[in-house]
Amino acid sequence: MPIDEGSFEAPPLDGEGPLFKQIERAIRNEIVSGRWPCGHRIPPELQMANAYNAARSTVSKAMARLSEAGLVDRKRRQGTTVASPTEAHEVIGYLDVRQEIERKGRRYNYRVLRSRTIKGRSISESWSSIPSETPVLRLDAVHCGFDNPEVLEERYINLDAAPDALGVNFELETPTTWLLMRLPCTRLRHTIRAAVASVEQAKMLGVPEKSIVLISLRQSWAADVPVTFVKLTFPADQNQFVGEFNPPQA
Repeated sequence: MPIDEGSFEAPPLDGEGPLFKQIERAIRNEIVSGRWPCGHRIPPELQMANAYNAARSTVSKAMARLSEAGLVDRKRRQGTTVASPTEAHEVIGYLDVRQEIERKGRRYNYRVLRSRTIKGRSISESWSSIPSETPVLRLDAVHCGFDNPEVLEERYINLDAAPDALGVNFELETPTTWLLMRLPCTRLRHTIRAAVASVEQAKMLGVPEKSIVLISLRQSWAADVPVTFVKLTFPADQNQFVGEFNPPQA
């Protein structure tokens, strides 16, 4: 689909540092904010060069850096688009709780217990990459099988990166699915550890007090922007984590 050259409004530059870095940041902001969604066609480099009064090579350098960060797809003769949604199976460390519950033959549903907006500093001890003044959406939720809680979720979403999250009914579309469809996951940190269930956790999961639980801690980024931090709590004796690596055959 051709670009309507008359409709392009160049994202503003911040005036700091080399021009190619300013252009990179301007386009990155459009993508991370969601104003340019996945699949959005980015104007041709020559058009952007004219808009920014820059050499085409300067724009090309900015786009190359965005491509390396996984934010855009550059294809010869087809142009450049915002990177496609990250498929769940492409994210190493992604836990598909719904799939695991349904695999056991149980009807799945996701229930949000509480939601509120906090500042990043409230969660900085666990989510160190989030700036202290950043608005964050906190969700407390449960993943259920036949309406019985099987996994507890404590999630934090960076509202600067995903401002539309405030208006979403996450019981219709889980946060993981919603975020992966809007922001490319270019970096993931995943930790699994064992812990003793608190009284509240044991009660919600229907296990004896002081039972061992498995805790999955996951942080994800879109380029260098922290997007979400999530803590999942599972009964240890009812779950297992399986990893498989199949290297290409020589």
